[in-house]
Amino acid sequence: MPRKTDRRQIRTNQLLRKTLFELMQEKSVNAITVTDITSRADINRGTFYLHYRDVPDMLEKLKEEVIAEIRSIVLEIDPRDTRIYAEKGEPYPPSIQIFEVLIKHGDFIKAVLGPNGDMSFVRQFRQFMTENMYDKQAFRMAAQNSRIPSDYLIAYMTSANIGLVIHWIESGMNLSAEEMGALMTQLINYGPLITSGIVSKA
Repeated sequence: MPRKTDRRQIRTNQLLRKTLFELMQEKSVNAITVTDITSRADINRGTFYLHYRDVPDMLEKLKEEVIAEIRSIVLEIDPRDTRIYAEKGEPYPPSIQIFEVLIKHGDFIKAVLGPNGDMSFVRQFRQFMTENMYDKQAFRMAAQNSRIPSDYLIAYMTSANIGLVIHWIESGMNLSAEEMGALMTQLINYGPLITSGIVSKA
């Protein structure tokens, strides 16, 4: 019996999320109410409150879930390893894993970054990336010896990576996780000029 209950709760939660994403195609997430979701999903309000306090709580939990999955990958990244893969012309495996997470949560990502979504997610994601870059010892050591102030360097890198991800999402995720991982690996290590072939490698 507990297993049946768990499966039923999972299905209900999936239905609530699917309904939220559908409604976000129609109006601003700030205008969506619990009644909107429960009426569209054809469930009672009490069932909704078993999962979430309100719509903002639901949205926050969704954002936290995505960031937590990506954080578990980022914690294992060593910036120095990306160079090894870049030189071989191969995607850095954690980069692929990050895009696989984004594909897994594709409906949410598209909704939250859409015209009716919540752009605070981009700010949260940028802050998350910034904090995790500072946490990498190899990056801190390199930044100390750089001619570019570390805060400007990190601002450029985070904005460039986020811009790449957003363009990919807006393009319908038309490249695979492997293709995006390979592209990001090259851009991180060689920058846009060398990666594009405008400038040759030294």
